[in-house]
Amino acid sequence: MPDTPASENVIPIDTLKPFSCLGCRQRKVKCDRRTPCSNCKKAAKECSFIAPVRGKRKRTKSSKEGLHAKLKRYEEMLKTYGAKVEPSEQDDSSDEELQPDADVDMNDVTHSDEKSQSSKHVFDETKRKLVAKNGSSRYFDNSGPWSILGDDFQHPQEEEETPVEYTNGRNSTSLLVDTPGDDSLILGTYPNMGDLAALHPPMNILKKMWQIYLDRIDAAAKLLHLPTFWSQLTGAIQEPHETPKSLESIIFSFYLVVYRSLEEDECLSLLGEQKSTIFPRYKLAAHQALIKANFLNTSSLMTLQAFLLYLMGVRGNNQSDSLYILSGVAVRLARRMGLHRDGQSLGLSPFETEMRRRLWWLIVNIDCRTSEFSGMKPSGDLFLSDTKVPLNIDDEQLSPEMTEPPSERTGITSLVLCLLRCDITDAFRRINPQFLGDARRDKLENSSITLSEKDIVIQQTEELFETKYIRYCDPANSLHYLTSLLARSVICKLKLIAHNPRQFADRGMKVPQAERDIIFNNAIKLLEYSNLTQTSPQLRKYKWSISTSYLWDTLLCVLIEARHRKTGPKVDKTWELVGKVYETCPQIVEQTNEALYKALGNWTLQVWEECILARRENGMEEWETPWYVAAIRRSRRPLAKRASATEFRGELADITEPGDGADLGYDGNPLVDFDPAGAYDFSNLLSFDLEPDEWVQWEQLLAGQAT
Repeated sequence: MPDTPASENVIPIDTLKPFSCLGCRQRKVKCDRRTPCSNCKKAAKECSFIAPVRGKRKRTKSSKEGLHAKLKRYEEMLKTYGAKVEPSEQDDSSDEELQPDADVDMNDVTHSDEKSQSSKHVFDETKRKLVAKNGSSRYFDNSGPWSILGDDFQHPQEEEETPVEYTNGRNSTSLLVDTPGDDSLILGTYPNMGDLAALHPPMNILKKMWQIYLDRIDAAAKLLHLPTFWSQLTGAIQEPHETPKSLESIIFSFYLVVYRSLEEDECLSLLGEQKSTIFPRYKLAAHQALIKANFLNTSSLMTLQAFLLYLMGVRGNNQSDSLYILSGVAVRLARRMGLHRDGQSLGLSPFETEMRRRLWWLIVNIDCRTSEFSGMKPSGDLFLSDTKVPLNIDDEQLSPEMTEPPSERTGITSLVLCLLRCDITDAFRRINPQFLGDARRDKLENSSITLSEKDIVIQQTEELFETKYIRYCDPANSLHYLTSLLARSVICKLKLIAHNPRQFADRGMKVPQAERDIIFNNAIKLLEYSNLTQTSPQLRKYKWSISTSYLWDTLLCVLIEARHRKTGPKVDKTWELVGKVYETCPQIVEQTNEALYKALGNWTLQVWEECILARRENGMEEWETPWYVAAIRRSRRPLAKRASATEFRGELADITEPGDGADLGYDGNPLVDFDPAGAYDFSNLLSFDLEPDEWVQWEQLLAGQAT
């Protein structure tokens, strides 16, 4: 049913309490924050509003054994293993001097933590050690037994490649018989596919796959040195049984990500098989190749590259929480190889330095992306690093034989998307310089930072994008066109995050009109850019790598503002853009059991009804019901025969006749009751202006989406 007018059911903001009542908090139910609240009225109980109090932190008991006594005991243990422990130059202090002060002010501790995070991380160069050989590396940055290693130390993996045999999909080299290896614990245990050499495509197909990688994947990943890898790939095809395990793993991850980028018709044309058949097969093959390469214990940069390509290949196919865990594995592997240290400071060659930079910054991007979708912070280890951003060069300027780094180019190169991601990460970090180790979008939502401070950083980022990227973009070039759209989209996203209406709901305030204008204008722009990236034939090849998850936040913003305004040129434009979103994302109509899509569909119907009523009241021209509104109505009727969203386009007449007693909307069509799926109890769009809990539920819905 249509909602009653706002003036009849909305309590003035200043009469609402800023927190839930005691009874609702104890029962853990949603409180409407009125005096008394509706829950206490129904239960006939007293309604008391008592401000919540954070519990006191328990004091940590002092250790029975003093710090110096522990150090002395550990030094003796290290000496028994042959470690040389030099005496400290500082005066010894008694253990009593090291006991914590019981009256330490926690504010002082917090201030100290902020100060330490704001300072740039400095590494102790006297303790670090990098052992690199034959494409493998192992980094040690602590003292103890590792500090006495000689230059002839080798990681076990470098000495010889241990074959991994499979019995019923299990690793027979484990310490325990018939127990899955650690790699299987991470990626899972699957049936053995046997000899992977049989899965290599013929050379004529391989050449086409290579062109596909160059055309639509290389710029998004920028993980491989193209001339070097093509030579390795063709050599491995000729001698598949002599291929090193690390090379085999990256080859099958290469196959996987290529098949991931293909659409159904392209798969049939190139391979003669459906994508739904061939993709799972090569996902399994890439999985098996990684386990054979012992990726979880690897020191090989090539194996880590294979793992990153694998993550790109399964993105959108795996749950976001799973990808978040797997990206954390990549972070740990990278730090163990020393990728968090710039190769130039470690004395590595220009070629190896540059490839390590590309690999490290791809890991940073993937971990920041997956952590955001899981509602977590990126790994703190990412920003304890001095690794520089990659040089703005093409692969032809880079060679393993070079002794001096190449000169950077000005303008757009194949590395443009990688550099753009680096600048985006840096923008989030600069929002609050006190916490440079955090690159989450939450920093833009931080109420302790003023909007003017946020806008300054966003303006600086926009100017950087204009001078560094957009001014050099040629719209006729697909990569240039994509770069310009992504750069402009990022600025709109930053403004939407900084001016998110939730910050006003959290403080019990109405959203000022000036803020509404900023939100609406940037949300409309973002929908325009999104529709261009999804519908432009020029950008079709990049669709596989472009996430649409940010659309849901944007769609919510435009629906809220369209309902607030109801009429006007921008509202008319909104419905045109929303229609294109539904056309490119038909799952909103078709997946009626998905809570997120059901909520969006119902809100769309609600706002459409409100706009139709406003136009009639103002004597404006009637709108024809768009296909997606008709499609949503049809999909919400459980007893009616349902069809896909595409069947509704242009076929709006005689969709179904309303039954006896059916409630009709303002345009004469049956209304749909609002019944969100699952435990998400949204009332209506107006509640987002007043209730912080609505935003919390919305974010929980978004967290369940794939990246």
